[in-house]
Amino acid sequence: MRLSVDFACNRAGTAELAWGQRDIWGAIDEVGPDSAHYFNVPRILAVPRAGGPRDPQVVAAALTEVMGRHDALRSLVRLGAAGPYQEVAAAGTVSIELVEAARGDADDAAADLVDRLAGRSFGDGEQPLRAGLVVCDGAATHVALVLNHVVADWRAADVVVRDLRMLLLRGTITRPPSSQLLDLVRDEETASARSERVIAQWEALLRTVPSAMFPHVVGAGATPRYARVVLSSPRLNHAAQVLARRTGVSTATVLLVAVTMLLRELTGHEVCAITPIVHNRFSDRTRDLVTSLNQLGLFTLGPCGSLAETLVSAYPAVLASYRRARFDSLALHAMIDRMSADRGVPMFPSCCFNDLRPGEDPGGAGRADGESELEWLPGTDKRSCDFCVALMRWKGTLGVELSADTTRLPEGEMAALLHRLESFVVGAAQSPS
Repeated sequence: MRLSVDFACNRAGTAELAWGQRDIWGAIDEVGPDSAHYFNVPRILAVPRAGGPRDPQVVAAALTEVMGRHDALRSLVRLGAAGPYQEVAAAGTVSIELVEAARGDADDAAADLVDRLAGRSFGDGEQPLRAGLVVCDGAATHVALVLNHVVADWRAADVVVRDLRMLLLRGTITRPPSSQLLDLVRDEETASARSERVIAQWEALLRTVPSAMFPHVVGAGATPRYARVVLSSPRLNHAAQVLARRTGVSTATVLLVAVTMLLRELTGHEVCAITPIVHNRFSDRTRDLVTSLNQLGLFTLGPCGSLAETLVSAYPAVLASYRRARFDSLALHAMIDRMSADRGVPMFPSCCFNDLRPGEDPGGAGRADGESELEWLPGTDKRSCDFCVALMRWKGTLGVELSADTTRLPEGEMAALLHRLESFVVGAAQSPS
């Protein structure tokens, strides 16, 4: 059963993709439609109980108001003769799937619904938001949303959910968005000097590192070729927060540096490079902007001491890597292609790090109890990166997901690396300051 509702806004236009949008569009295009659903951004909102039961029409109307509020949610991404572009529509219709469920089954029904909505890739020109409602006894209990990653990154999806929840609770949002997608595209068109400085920094650093972190095929690989495994670990969560407090950095920095140190150990490279995926929401203007702002930074690490010592000494380089994550991606790729042609090999680390958590979890810092668990997730036939570590909330604690090309890093070594990460960080946290 479906519910069709109209949305409308006084903003519309046709534009190139923003820098971050073009990056993720390229990654999605590289893997192809059979694997591109991996990039979809899912969210579930439990409809607030305050104010009583909501009719599905009321929830649908609130969702269309959120769509009118943000350019990106009305952006149809298309592939033209000159490359991808987007059309931000002023009006349209969204089709919302309705799923009936018993009250006790609503949570499971919502999880199944969002998985199904996220299980297929977005097509050319398709509306960038899929939605569904779980309905119990005539009232909507959950909203399932899936966003096209080209128009919204994970933090943008959190903004969408926050706005929808506020509308359901208060009936209105008086504050306008901090900025809009079409404004961002115009701003970037005049930011070539900044981009050129950043790209020059990338080029200088790439000349100091190997062509790739995993340059050699070592075996036939698994099926699918790109495996995914996640370690959920209260011990690692606790240890990362202990080290973060001790050294004055974030837990993301603790784990980024620890992973890079273990890459040096695993690969034997004297200098390792990894590309943290940076959210680029450091100003008031971009904090609540709904689009894909994520771009790659570049962090390199040479010989180092203990983890605690390296966290202090490498922290300026970590911050600098974040500042290197705003650039014209077409110009960056042109520089990389030129370097690759000069060297005769592809020059890119193909090794990334992504913090998908909504924020730090200080409440969990004192809890190191609980068993660690390693869980294999469905893999894909293609990925745009040979090695990717992602931090997430998983089973009530920190989850570290590793996705890798098993022809370059076999499944056994993937699992061993996650266990080594846990023991390495826990051991560092237990060592005297």
